[in-house]
Amino acid sequence: MTHVIVEPGVCGLTADIKVEMVDSKNAKIDIQTDCKMIADLVAGLGEEVNAFDLLGMSGGAPLMESGRTGTRIHAACPTIAGIAKAVEAACQMALPRDASIRFVED
Repeated sequence: MTHVIVEPGVCGLTADIKVEMVDSKNAKIDIQTDCKMIADLVAGLGEEVNAFDLLGMSGGAPLMESGRTGTRIHAACPTIAGIAKAVEAACQMALPRDASIRFVED
């Protein structure tokens, strides 16, 4: 299982994401968050997701496109990236490494 916590910033709606690989293509996503849009997005994906579809690597709608269909999730939401990275790592498509976005004052 891959476990990721995303602290998205100013909204303060932290997401606790757990992804379990079912097989080399499919995963189950469990998310705990107070963000209704993210919770609805993940619930709408179904019990299992095809990792290749979710990541936009095959014929299915990538996660961000799915998110825009039924919700008002914005493209810069780091939780979207966190879900994608967790699925990618859980399905052994990438190494589990931390990532960050930092604002720098010049």
